[in-house]
Amino acid sequence: MSVCFQLKTVVDSYFVKYPHMSINAFALKSGVAATTLRRIKSGAIKSDPAPHTVLNIVSAVTNEKKLDKLVRTFDGAIREYLFTSFGNFLDEIDTHYKLDLNDILKDQITYLIYKLAANRKGTDIVDVNYTFGKLGVDKLEFLIEKGLVVERDGRIHASEKNFSLDVAVAASHLPELVKFYKPHQVGKGQNLFYSMSESINEDGIRKIKEVQKEAIKKIHAIMNSPFYEGDIPFFTLDLCDTMVFGERTEVVQ
Repeated sequence: MSVCFQLKTVVDSYFVKYPHMSINAFALKSGVAATTLRRIKSGAIKSDPAPHTVLNIVSAVTNEKKLDKLVRTFDGAIREYLFTSFGNFLDEIDTHYKLDLNDILKDQITYLIYKLAANRKGTDIVDVNYTFGKLGVDKLEFLIEKGLVVERDGRIHASEKNFSLDVAVAASHLPELVKFYKPHQVGKGQNLFYSMSESINEDGIRKIKEVQKEAIKKIHAIMNSPFYEGDIPFFTLDLCDTMVFGERTEVVQ
């Protein structure tokens, strides 16, 4: 059974169970475009949908938020596909996937404030005002009203510290996040910058990804160790991809 066929079966079963649910209403719930849902139901999609599309649909159908459970919800092609795309660090990083966050955190400033609030020490209104100004304070108040952040002991904390977002939503914020990078501090040893490229084969790409994944596990362990708990809001990015647009996506997933 292909991913597309199994996904069509899952979606069809959901609409049988909830006959009053419309395509547009499910599109709002899942964050998947109504046109895409119609193509899935009609069997018009021949190639596998994007992994985050499948994850969104599975989350909306099951109302499950824990990423490790979402990946394992269905057997067969869907499970294999989601595990290939998202299963690398399920045992090391316990994350929650909330559909409503995908919609709310599409806004860049709201995303960055929530990201600060998701740090162990959280953030406060002074830091938000200093970094983002009056607009940032307004966004923070919106998050408080929605119950997505809470105040504890004078600090603002995200209701969901270990959160995952739709990969397209997260990627859309990369340019804004990179603006916090300070190239003038490279010489002082206060940050890092490496940009490398080379033409290599698929085995080489897999080897590099293995090294990067192992490094991410170690970085995550350091960030969550009580021994290194502090007040500095630190971030790190790890990206790799090919400098071409092609059909062979299995190499870069």
